[in-house]
Amino acid sequence: MHNRIFWCWLSCALALLVAVTATATESSPVQSGYRIGPNDVIRIQVFGEEDLTVESRVGGDGKLNYPLLGVLQVGGQTTEALQAELTKRLADGYVRMPKVSVSIVRHRNVYVTGEVKAPGGFPFEDGLTAQKAITMAGGFTEKADEQGLQVTRVTETGAQTLTVASDEVILPNDILSVASHNHKVYISGEVRTPGAYPYSENISIQKALTLAGGLTEKADRENLTVRRIIDGHEQILLLKLDALVQPADLIVVREGQKVYVTGEVKVPGRYFYEDGISIQKAITMAGGFTEKADKTDLRVERRQDKAVVITSADPNALVLPDDLIVVPQARRFYVNGEVKKPGDYWYERGLTLHMAITMAGGFTDKASKTPKVLRKVNGQERTVQLALDAPVLPDDIIVVAQRFF
Repeated sequence: MHNRIFWCWLSCALALLVAVTATATESSPVQSGYRIGPNDVIRIQVFGEEDLTVESRVGGDGKLNYPLLGVLQVGGQTTEALQAELTKRLADGYVRMPKVSVSIVRHRNVYVTGEVKAPGGFPFEDGLTAQKAITMAGGFTEKADEQGLQVTRVTETGAQTLTVASDEVILPNDILSVASHNHKVYISGEVRTPGAYPYSENISIQKALTLAGGLTEKADRENLTVRRIIDGHEQILLLKLDALVQPADLIVVREGQKVYVTGEVKVPGRYFYEDGISIQKAITMAGGFTEKADKTDLRVERRQDKAVVITSADPNALVLPDDLIVVPQARRFYVNGEVKKPGDYWYERGLTLHMAITMAGGFTDKASKTPKVLRKVNGQERTVQLALDAPVLPDDIIVVAQRFF
């Protein structure tokens, strides 16, 4: 009789345990596919082991501290995977036939920003749509563009910005942005008044630049760039003035390319490059030659293959962007002795001895008609006898001696 009562009691107890286990499992359903992340609050329950049942927030590094097993890396795991891992590890010398359940008590936030009445972070829920998240944030403001919904989502490959419909499901840690219907276009660089300006349909780049006060004198009118979001990614486009602007475009007006002129010109400096500009025109832009300029020995310094190449140049040769045109100072020659105007004079290519003496006022009545020239040859000064039609060189010293008969 007593044995029959015992076995009856044992059967009832087992049935009750099974029922309690089933009820507990049903009340904490495992959420398939969802991956645990920082700031999720999770509950780990081991039936019959109160010391091993914990409810804790996942740290920013995706870890939490668990009795017996220490620090666990739970971030990135599904509840099913974590449940299976804990069951295996607890069974390995800690708990005999552990029954483990893992559930999400409270998800990490989603964030709503932009044209909503109460922007901020809100707890994620399974099946949360963009529309519901906006409702949690107080709904749209009067300025909201209800079609302009974008989600910034961090994935393993980086952050992506996606355009979403109001009925699309969003994920934990998503940042839902509600744009303003007062779209802007942004203009920076070489315009008179950089800033943000109201967007309107069919506005061209030219008209947008007019809103910004127009281009400055330094602006490169041929190479306007526009930064535009296309499929969630920023792209840089090279567009003409008559191209149409889109909302949120950033128009960048760069400074124009330059050509540089230095040396014996009246206004050395940098000047805007134009297609087809010659060396002569560039020098004219720099005010023209000074009296000291050597007009026959123009040089151009040009960068080629990461090196600077210096070449002599014809005045009619074309200039390239970033060229440096060097106008050297003319060298001098000297005339002493029996000439009417002894002194030093600017050297010119093709100058003859007779021409040089003429520049010095010509011979005096006492002059010998066979002048001598002091010239440096291989670093040493020598006296050379030249015919009157012989060429003079820079730094020559022409000596016209007095005749004695």
